[in-house]
Amino acid sequence: MISVLIPVYNNWELTRACLEALAASRDGQELEVIVVDNASSDATTQACPALGRSLFGERFRYLPQPVNRNFAGANNAGAAVAQGDWLFLLNNDTLPQAGWATPLLRAFDEEPQLGAVGPLLLYPPEKGGLHRVQHLGVVLSPGYRVSHLYEFLPAGHPAVMRPRRLQAITAAALLLPRQRYLALGGLDEGFINGFEDVEFCARLCREGLHQRVVPEARIVHLAGQSEGRRDNEQANSARCSRLCRHLLHVDEPARWRDDGYLPELTPWLTIAPGLPPASRLRLLRQGRNPDALAGAVQAEPLWQEGLLLLARQQEAQGRFRDALDTLTLATRLHPSPETLLPLLAFVRRAAPEDGRTIALLREELAEHLTTPEARETRLRDMRAELLEAGETELAAQAEALRQDAAAFFAGPHQRLAQALQSDGALPPSTGQPG
Repeated sequence: MISVLIPVYNNWELTRACLEALAASRDGQELEVIVVDNASSDATTQACPALGRSLFGERFRYLPQPVNRNFAGANNAGAAVAQGDWLFLLNNDTLPQAGWATPLLRAFDEEPQLGAVGPLLLYPPEKGGLHRVQHLGVVLSPGYRVSHLYEFLPAGHPAVMRPRRLQAITAAALLLPRQRYLALGGLDEGFINGFEDVEFCARLCREGLHQRVVPEARIVHLAGQSEGRRDNEQANSARCSRLCRHLLHVDEPARWRDDGYLPELTPWLTIAPGLPPASRLRLLRQGRNPDALAGAVQAEPLWQEGLLLLARQQEAQGRFRDALDTLTLATRLHPSPETLLPLLAFVRRAAPEDGRTIALLREELAEHLTTPEARETRLRDMRAELLEAGETELAAQAEALRQDAAAFFAGPHQRLAQALQSDGALPPSTGQPG
C-alpha cells in the first residue's frame, strides 16, 4: 500500500482538485491518503474531511495541526502515522495523471540502489495541448545553485524521455519506502518550505543511493501556489549549502553532456547546453528556409539562435502574440541578457504602455551588472568548483573569461548598462553571446 502525504495550508480549491485527480488516477493501486493540515483558516477544515472520506473511504485521514509546521513538519507528521510500505510525498497543487504509480514502483525493482523516485512533473498544457517540463530532476551548477533540469522543454523531447541517475529530485511528488524515510529522520524541519528535499536527497546519496525521475509517470504541477513560497529562499539555500557541501557535487554539465549537448560557459557566467557543431550547422541551413524555421525550432528548442530568428520573423509578419511567446520561451530556456534584451526591446516596441513588464525585465537584467572585482572572484570560485567536479574544459573557459575581462566590460557589459539607461528600443539581437 502507498501512503500519500499531502501537506496543505488554505487553498482549498487546489486541494479539492488534487484529491479528485488522485482518486481518478489510482488505477487499482491501494492508497492511504493522509492530508496534513497546517492550521488552515479557509474552507479546508470543513470540506476536506468530507470529500476525502467520500473518495477514499476508511483509507483517508485528515490530520489537523495546531500550528503551521511548514512542508517538512507536515510530511514528518504524516509519515509518523502512515500504514503503507511506501510513502508518496505530494503537493496539493498537483494533478496526478492516470497510471502514475505503477512505473514508480517498477523502478525500484529495476534498480537496487535507488533511494527515491519521482514522476515527470509538467506545467498545465499550452494552446494545442502542449505540455512543458516543470521538473525532471534537480541539478547543481557552480556556486551551489540548484535548478530544474530541462525546465520548459516540451514533454516529448528526446532528452526528457532518457533515463538518468540524479543526485536530487523534488519532494513535490516523491516516492520511497516508508522505513527508509523514517530511518533517515524524515525531512529537516530547519528548512521553511524550500530546499528540504535537496538536503534529504543528499542524505540518500550519503547512503550510496541515487534518485531517478520516471517520465512514464506524469503529474501536472501548477507550481508556486503556496503562500510565502519564496519568502525564506536565501536562508534555505544557505542552510542547504552548509549541510550538503560535501555530499553533492556540480553535475549540471555532465547531465547535458550525457544527452549529446556541449556545456559552455557564457560571458554572463551561466552554463548553457550548447549544440554540437554538426547539429547547429544543420539547423542553420534548415532555418534559412522561412517556412522551415518554426519546425526546426520546435524540434530543437535549445537552439537559441533559432528562437530569436523565429521571434523576429513572427514580429515581421505581425504575429505579435506569437513573437512574445517565442521570446518568453527563449528567456526561460536561456536565461541571460542575450535573450532578455531582445524581449525587453520587443515589449518596448510592441507594448510600450506595459510598464510592469518593462520594469520586471529591467530588474532581471540589472542582476547581471557586476564589477571587475566581483566578476574575477566569481570566476576564480567557478574554476575551482569546476576542477573539483572534473569539468576541466569548463574550468579552462572560466580562466579564459577571467583573462579577457577588459573585452567583456567594454563590450557586452557596456551594452547592457546602456540598454538599462535607455528608454528607447534596442537593436535586434544576433543571438550570439557577447
